[in-house]
Amino acid sequence: MKKYALILIALMLFISCNIDSESSDLRLSDKEYYYYSGGGKIYFKLSLSEVYIAFEQDSISFNTVDSILNNYEFLDYNEALFARYLDGFRVNINETCNDSVFQEHLRELNNNNKISSATPVFYFSEDDPNSYCILVSEVLTKYNEDNISESEFINYAESLNLELISSVYRQHFKVKEIITGFEALEIANNIYESIKSEWSHPNFIGHIGFE
Repeated sequence: MKKYALILIALMLFISCNIDSESSDLRLSDKEYYYYSGGGKIYFKLSLSEVYIAFEQDSISFNTVDSILNNYEFLDYNEALFARYLDGFRVNINETCNDSVFQEHLRELNNNNKISSATPVFYFSEDDPNSYCILVSEVLTKYNEDNISESEFINYAESLNLELISSVYRQHFKVKEIITGFEALEIANNIYESIKSEWSHPNFIGHIGFE
């Protein structure tokens, strides 16, 4: 098992290095974004120069991706980068924009019924292009059994626009309706601040080290 874990980590690092070497100049937001981990806030920077797009189709060709995305003039993408992601596609924003315009782009993409989700990419260091983490529309939690029962907690979470995927050792939810692409981050923070959970954070691609 350890052998396979090491292979997986090495593969993730290999993919990360190759993608970062081909990505455009990094443009980061000045606005503060954070999630909760270890009882405190972890701050990271929003990238205004890229977005992560997943599609409704499980297995999708680059030609189909191109047919979906080629009407969005603010996007840059190529087949080489597409081939490195199984479930989604990391693409560049080809214009300088602020947080408000960036979120409008996400809203426009998430309004396309062929797109499963369009979500932001964050960085833990503005000097390190390998410090990225991609927000996906899922939330991981552990309910606080001193304050609430598991069934009550699941009902509470589902009232916040989440749908339970599994509940073994922790609760794994997906966002039901995606509009801005930031839902997983916002909902996870709200759940933690409600004191109904021991911990609560969004699910990410490219960042290891959660509870």
